Amino acid sequence: MTRILTLAALAAAFHAAPAAAQSLTLSYGATVTSNYVSRGFTQSNDGWAFQPWVEVETAQGWYAGLWASTVDLGTDRAELDVYAGYRWAVGNTAFDLSYLRVYMDDTGDAGGEIGFAVEHDLGRVVLSGALAVGHAGSLTMNDAHAGMAYAINDRLSASGTVGIAGGSGYGDLGLTYALRDSVELDARLHGGDGIGHRLVLSAGVAF
Repeated sequence: MTRILTLAALAAAFHAAPAAAQSLTLSYGATVTSNYVSRGFTQSNDGWAFQPWVEVETAQGWYAGLWASTVDLGTDRAELDVYAGYRWAVGNTAFDLSYLRVYMDDTGDAGGEIGFAVEHDLGRVVLSGALAVGHAGSLTMNDAHAGMAYAINDRLSASGTVGIAGGSGYGDLGLTYALRDSVELDARLHGGDGIGHRLVLSAGVAF
């Protein structure tokens, strides 16, 4: 699963739910990307992908959502991620504990994983890290990565990630420009053992 909008950007773009459900916040959006790259591998055979999503969150930090994407993986042409978790913050540090299940349109259930992410806000610089642990038969480290983002100004930011997944290293470096509060453009260079080097262009909207 991948998104060009950070959790902080999504929070700023959240659309309030109706008065009958004031304790819930609904957010939704979509991304169009020139290449769906996840953990150093293309999931769209270096082709374009469309990625809609929807999420609901309580005032206490519990959340659940759906994230989907077109793919080109063997006989599969679509992916659906179902996830839920809990977010909380201590000072300038935010934490996220989650569970994710992946389903493909043809091959079906692709497994699940437990995720833990942390993000520390230093002002113009945000540091982040995350772990994803699979549980098929035994616990396995599916992914571990660390990242940094730097706010160049109110609309332009630079960010990068380095990680390892399945024994293969990967990374990315790019620029994100906010056209408005709910629309972002992203240009990113991906590299890794499974993809070589790929320049990926994306546009995302969130409400």
